[in-house]
Amino acid sequence: MTRPPPIVRFERLYLTSFALGLLIWALTWDQLSTRLAADPRTAAFGWMLAAALALNVAIALFQWYAVARRGVAWVRWMVVLLTVLHLLGLLPGLFSAPLALPTLLGLVRVALEVTAVAQLFAPAARDWFGLDRADDEDEVDGHREELA
Repeated sequence: MTRPPPIVRFERLYLTSFALGLLIWALTWDQLSTRLAADPRTAAFGWMLAAALALNVAIALFQWYAVARRGVAWVRWMVVLLTVLHLLGLLPGLFSAPLALPTLLGLVRVALEVTAVAQLFAPAARDWFGLDRADDEDEVDGHREELA
């Protein structure tokens, strides 16, 4: 099956957001590792920063592949959930002054993610996910049935 245009747009936006996320990791790596090393309770867990990056990359690539290449419907909800979590994680940085470059890039990243997620709910994407329109419409006249 040929991928519909909303899925192609999702892929481009999502992968751009992913690349921007990697840039943010690179920009904040020293700050995060210094913060971990400064606290005696977390100094021994410096390896967790690399593990967290690897886990983030694995999850993002799994989501991209499952949604954009395989059309797995439940994974699109996982993408929605993680996009909401990214947005919520960004909010505290918006209220600190001055805004740092990683926060501004985070805003762009979340905007790209939200735009990508919107593509997953476009009418043309329904078939990609195996969602049958007949479930929502009456087979005779094509209108939705209303419950009395």
